[in-house]
Amino acid sequence: MRAVLAHVPRAAVVVNEPEARFHLLAARRARVPVPHLQSLTAALTPSPLPSVVGTPGETEAAAFLNRLAMPLVLRSVTLDNPVTAALIKGASHVRVLKSWHRAALDLNGDFETWLNQNFDHKRRKELKRLKARLAEQGTLTLEELAPGGDLASHIKAFLEVEASGWKGRRGTAILNSATTAQGLAAGLAAMFVQGKVRFWTMYLDQKPVASLFALVNNGEAVLGKIGYDQAFAKFSPGVLVIIEATRALFAEPGLRLADSNAIPGHPMIDRIWRDRIPCADVVIAGSSVNATAFALVSRYHGTKDAMRSAAKRIYLSVSGRRAS
Repeated sequence: MRAVLAHVPRAAVVVNEPEARFHLLAARRARVPVPHLQSLTAALTPSPLPSVVGTPGETEAAAFLNRLAMPLVLRSVTLDNPVTAALIKGASHVRVLKSWHRAALDLNGDFETWLNQNFDHKRRKELKRLKARLAEQGTLTLEELAPGGDLASHIKAFLEVEASGWKGRRGTAILNSATTAQGLAAGLAAMFVQGKVRFWTMYLDQKPVASLFALVNNGEAVLGKIGYDQAFAKFSPGVLVIIEATRALFAEPGLRLADSNAIPGHPMIDRIWRDRIPCADVVIAGSSVNATAFALVSRYHGTKDAMRSAAKRIYLSVSGRRAS
């Protein structure tokens, strides 16, 4: 885990107690408006939640929060997760900043049944046609990362395709920030050693056209990011690699759920994965945190989120784009 944090500004392992039920938490330290902690993103950790041994309980959660002795901001957590439930029940202070539902996939079943139930004959035929047309452009192959496999080549391919389109031109691609790219690579490498990384990369004549990774933890797979070469957008390589990843996730023993980690109403994944899970941004704290400090942190993040949403609405209105 320390390798994950090496390239992440202001990040630290703030709890590392191997003997405790809630034994490890990686988070960013923040000082404004008062000292508090913010969970890391899914690109750097399998879950923004603390690592837990065994079944989490309310008493252990309360003790954990008291040891933190400062508010904890949890971003994009799933509310039906037993760790989330224990933390909320064990907290002395709780504020939900925002709640929503996002796309997910129930993995209790098999791929072919899921495919036939979620896509009619016309849509399944269209998916086959898109794949066939893409294959006409060259030799099409799919590489799935195996244990002990070449993680570096998958990361390189992912970063290339993610930066190949508008993100690269606008300067928002991961490759545009050396720190972010190094942090992602370090995080994935650390979790790959633990067996928690899955990767699927689609190549055309050995050139990557789509790449996707997921982080696996406690029976759940959480999608990281997806990248695809927009020069091949008419063949929907992003959709094709999602379908192949879905096939692999159904086939993996022990997985019960795949979390898209996507924004609500995502234009692609919402149409492919039809299940939904409740999510929220939550601020929590134990009894060791006074009410004034908790209120300051909650109000600060609530106001910051509202301003960000307002700025996005204005930008979309001015640019003529639709919210996704």
